[in-house]
Amino acid sequence: MNTATKSTTVILLALGMSLVAAGSAPAATLHGRVTFVGTLGEYHTEGEGYQARFRFQLADSTCTNQSQPMERWIEVRSGRMEGDFAHNDANTRNAFSVLLAAFLSGKMVQIDGVPNCNASSTIDLWSSNIGIF
Repeated sequence: MNTATKSTTVILLALGMSLVAAGSAPAATLHGRVTFVGTLGEYHTEGEGYQARFRFQLADSTCTNQSQPMERWIEVRSGRMEGDFAHNDANTRNAFSVLLAAFLSGKMVQIDGVPNCNASSTIDLWSSNIGIF
């Protein structure tokens, strides 16, 4: 492969990757006050294994491009928890503890990586962040 062909290949690859990245839906960020935290039964599919689940409610919550506050219910899934994925158990406990602390203290939370701004959403911990402020 000559230098001109290599340069063209690199440029086309970069262009293709940027188009793929631009086509993916951006994740939303929520801000709100936790008014409920509770556990749910485990979730299981053949492809995704067993996952712990819990849910929480945000009152007066805003989302990335929505300034009008609203109530939201969010379900959290741990991700697989067997074998190489055992660390997801600790991630789930940490997320639940952060939300419980926010609930008990009355502090606001920020959740990054929510797939949409709907009144009800499901998030996966491996692609989300939860914090108190």
